[in-house]
Amino acid sequence: PDAGKPPVSGTVVIVAGGGKVNVREGNGLTYGRITQLAPGTTLDYVATAQNGWNAVVVNARVGWVSGEYSRVI
Repeated sequence: PDAGKPPVSGTVVIVAGGGKVNVREGNGLTYGRITQLAPGTTLDYVATAQNGWNAVVVNARVGWVSGEYSRVI
């Protein structure tokens, strides 16, 4: 196993009704945007915050997606 990767225990899929979903630097709308992902995109799952946001691995770093637009599978 790669020592540099965070422990991963699943996959997160982006689910959205329309348009792309923001991946942010933290678990809230006040954090800066890292990237945008299309619905159906899958990412390595890291954790879920108390407010329901999911931490995922994107572009070799950890980003956060609202639980409203992502689901752990």
